[in-house]
Amino acid sequence: MEKNQRGQIMIECPNTIFRLYVKNENEVSKIEIFMHNIRTVKKIGLRDIYSWCNRQGIEYDTRFNYNKDFSPWKNARAYLQYTRQKWRYQYQLGLQAA
Repeated sequence: MEKNQRGQIMIECPNTIFRLYVKNENEVSKIEIFMHNIRTVKKIGLRDIYSWCNRQGIEYDTRFNYNKDFSPWKNARAYLQYTRQKWRYQYQLGLQAA
């Protein structure tokens, strides 16, 4: 977890970078507790992070993390998985709001 001067905290997953936009120290505290708790979890999915951010009311965006150590084929598969998970979550979120 990395905090920079613009009120952003970055969470780097293997193929995804989450940028969380924090407004106050309360949100920073929530994120620190979340990061501490997920260290004990063996597997956490992108949907889990999306859901947590939305439940806590924390603004975020995501970006694909291209890994130079992977082959182009492996990066393409990872990008496809990232896109699918992001689309599924946003589609499900849209259905819940309707």
